[in-house]
Amino acid sequence: MTNFEEIKALISPELLRLEAIINQSLASNSSLLDGIVQEYLKSKGKQIRPIIVVLSAKFFSHQVSDAVLFGAASVELLHNASLIHDDVVDESSERRGQASVNAVYNNKVAVLVGDYILSTALLYVSRTHSEQIVQYLARLGQTLSDGEILQLSNIQNHDLSEDVYYEVIKQKTAALFEACAAMGALSANAGEEAVDAAKKFGQNLGIIFQIRDDIFDYFDSSD
Repeated sequence: MTNFEEIKALISPELLRLEAIINQSLASNSSLLDGIVQEYLKSKGKQIRPIIVVLSAKFFSHQVSDAVLFGAASVELLHNASLIHDDVVDESSERRGQASVNAVYNNKVAVLVGDYILSTALLYVSRTHSEQIVQYLARLGQTLSDGEILQLSNIQNHDLSEDVYYEVIKQKTAALFEACAAMGALSANAGEEAVDAAKKFGQNLGIIFQIRDDIFDYFDSSD
């Protein structure tokens, strides 16, 4: 068992509750939409971001409330919506080892599915009944879009500076991790100083995570 699997095992009851919330949230009366969503959820990835929300909340409080899980679900939904939209922008044909939504259907369907998941994220973050958490998610959506535009504007730049590289990371992966840690702390009623510390931890973790990910993308050897 890897360290990550050990961590997941420690919060397995919370993750089961989270999975039930996400599945319920995306239920649709449209057979086409429901089929696409269910197929997409089969490749849900490691769910690192909602796990950070839960772990952050548990650090400040032993109880994981519904507000924590609604916040965690909303982040995961926003993240998945952004991935579907990114695949359209990047014209990607594959996501997590299987065909992307836009490749199986078309760009129109993919954008609408992404919009549906994004709207669900907004609905479920409102169930935290925390204006601060709602604001965090809203600002996160803005930051992710800014990061994607910054990356697109530099895609042909072969002399990408270190500063721009870090700025792209901060506006994409690090922003997600930062928001997750902060939302977890807020949903556990942590104080302002504790929330700021959680944000800094999340940002640093996101930067490290993305640098490691990029190394595997840029170098052929797994060493």
